[in-house]
Amino acid sequence: MLLLPTLITFALGISPLKTSTASPSQSVQKWDPNVCAVVVCGPAQNGLPGRDGRDGKEGPKGEKGSQGLQGLKGSQGPPGKMGPGGLVGGKGSPGEKGTKGDIGDRGLQGVPGLKGNPGNAGLSGPKGDKGSPGEKGVKGERGLPGTTGSQGQPGIAGSPGPKGDKGSVGEKGAKGDKGDRGLQGSSGLQGLKGQIGSLGLKGDKGSVGEKGTKGDSGLSEINLLKRQVSTLEGQLRALQSSFSKYKQVIMFPNGRIVGEKIFMTSGYDGNFDSLKQRCSQAGGQLASPRNAAENAAIQQIIVLYNKSVFLGINDIQTEGHFKYLNGENIGYSNWHTGEPNNQSDAEDCVEVHSSGKWNDRSCGEKRLIVCEF
Repeated sequence: MLLLPTLITFALGISPLKTSTASPSQSVQKWDPNVCAVVVCGPAQNGLPGRDGRDGKEGPKGEKGSQGLQGLKGSQGPPGKMGPGGLVGGKGSPGEKGTKGDIGDRGLQGVPGLKGNPGNAGLSGPKGDKGSPGEKGVKGERGLPGTTGSQGQPGIAGSPGPKGDKGSVGEKGAKGDKGDRGLQGSSGLQGLKGQIGSLGLKGDKGSVGEKGTKGDSGLSEINLLKRQVSTLEGQLRALQSSFSKYKQVIMFPNGRIVGEKIFMTSGYDGNFDSLKQRCSQAGGQLASPRNAAENAAIQQIIVLYNKSVFLGINDIQTEGHFKYLNGENIGYSNWHTGEPNNQSDAEDCVEVHSSGKWNDRSCGEKRLIVCEF
């Protein structure tokens, strides 16, 4: 065992020695020339106890040494325990709206669903307005005869229609059988005295006839005729009054009467040719006013239906020369300002507006029918 040398210093009334270490096996003492001391060098032995060196002066602080080399990185320690969970963060603000993506491919068609139960019937809607009558259709083929129905009750007698045109004279019928002799009529008025004829041969004497009844005087027959004429005149006036009332009923609300003319509509709409044909089939013709009163009657029908009408007037044959359907030149007109103008060289017919004014128009357009009788 290596024993460190022991340095024992004794100082007699002076400051202690300064000691430095040269190596681990020996001590070097520097002597202060002003100090007297005894130094004993040798192996450590049980010698006298040394003096407490705490009363010596502290030497000056040495200079700071240079930083040593960095040590090796230590091995990673074991992971620490998981810390407590943090508080839930607040809701962030919404981000900006992204751009619209491209349209994706069409997916496969799904399986058809089961048929649902029929829904409850809805409430019936309000009754619609009466539509205008359609054009006359083509005549259909004759159907098979149906079974004879039971006899219906007699209908109410209708109002008398307008007087029809005089028909053509029929063929002369075969001579009928001789009828029974009728009752003797009343004696007629005595005729004028004829001229005296030539003297004839004397005839045979005839048999005596039965005595006749005494006749009325001529004055009584005249009075009887007067009474009969007066009665007939009263009946005629009553018939005329009744017929006037019937005409007014028939005309309401679709017709108007001006003098001896009747203007009537059925509500049908059509072009010029179809309107002309329908009026002709009914025994009349397209309305052709010849004065302001007749034009005003047509205007009233136009206002009632809120539709313009075609008149029986055109310049189809000669442009600019308007005529009635019978070829007669018109003597009355009520044109709008600037009319007729034959716009686009295609206006040959005449229409009437709700103002009563006339305008030339294409014959192919549809207008309300108004016939005159």
